[in-house]
Amino acid sequence: MFSSPERQRWTVFPSWNGRPQKLDAISVVVSLLAAAVEPVHIAQRHAGPGGYLALAVTVAGVVLARRFPWPGVVVVAAGSLVAAAFSWDPLVLWTIAVFTVFSVTLRGLPGPPVGLVVAATAFTAVVVADGLGPIDPIAFTAAATSLAAAGAGSAVRSRQRYLGELQQRNRDALSRREVETKRRVSEERLRIARDLHDLVGHEVALLGIHLGVAEVNLPEDAVEAREAVESARTGIQAVLQETQRILHVLRSDDPNEDLSRPSPAYAGIPELVRSFRDAGARINAELCQAPSHIDTEVSSAAYRIVQEALTNSQRHGQGPVTVTTAIEGPLLIITALNAKPAGRQESGGRRGYGLVGMRERALSAGGELLVDDGEKTFRAVATLRLDGGALR
Repeated sequence: MFSSPERQRWTVFPSWNGRPQKLDAISVVVSLLAAAVEPVHIAQRHAGPGGYLALAVTVAGVVLARRFPWPGVVVVAAGSLVAAAFSWDPLVLWTIAVFTVFSVTLRGLPGPPVGLVVAATAFTAVVVADGLGPIDPIAFTAAATSLAAAGAGSAVRSRQRYLGELQQRNRDALSRREVETKRRVSEERLRIARDLHDLVGHEVALLGIHLGVAEVNLPEDAVEAREAVESARTGIQAVLQETQRILHVLRSDDPNEDLSRPSPAYAGIPELVRSFRDAGARINAELCQAPSHIDTEVSSAAYRIVQEALTNSQRHGQGPVTVTTAIEGPLLIITALNAKPAGRQESGGRRGYGLVGMRERALSAGGELLVDDGEKTFRAVATLRLDGGALR
């Protein structure tokens, strides 16, 4: 582990290359300062118009490189050659070219070609001006510093891009985490809504059946009892309306749910039918044996679909309801059929979320629900794969 001073050194030093705009500005300022001092040197050495021309070309290249990097680099490099052609020492000019190389590579030009162009021209200019030939150490220094400036500019830019990618990844990770949190919340809200609808709807339907049986068996003179039954019916309707409002708040568009707790299974369907029959419902049930290889989620979905079908038939249907389950190859087919009351119009608000819940249960298990809402009968057919796979 680093001590505090060591950690400070490691964090302060990168702060310079963490601000490429400042480094770019510093490079331009240094180049212009060097160009401002060079006329004094030219005047003292009586270099003549050739020195001023070379300086003017170099400064023009620095300015041009701000808008057009590649042409600016070529012009800056040409300034050293112009100085050598007029026998003027190109030291300051190729130094300006080195800072220009750092600036343009920092702003995006590729380092190797820029470095090679400026290194070649600086090497040639020094060799020509000094007359020492290819072994001139200053010429090697000029070429090396040009390549080093190109490499440094590219490295700082690459590091800045790397830091930018890290920041973007962090933002993406936070966004994904937020989306995942919202998804989990939506799934939990959907699970609560489904279970609330299944449990409350089932119990309320049974209660309505019991009230109907009690009303039929009351004596003609039991006025108070009939009023109590009617009051209970009104209370049931109030409970249903309040439940619908709660479901409207909890309902989600995502059909997936997290079934982390124990849930009813296909094997419980016969007991479910028996509970409805005990409450007075007329049910014709043709149920196949529970398959041993049925998927857990499919088993739970099948139970809930049958439960919802029976509940809907008691609320909105007339006469007996026929429920059949059959296995056709890899598929489990669940069919619910009942007659509709004559002259009764169902509104979307009255029907509520019953069919929506059945369809979502089927979709959550990879299946589908087909509904045939005819004039006299209502049929719902759920198709599920026994292995829990998707139908398509």
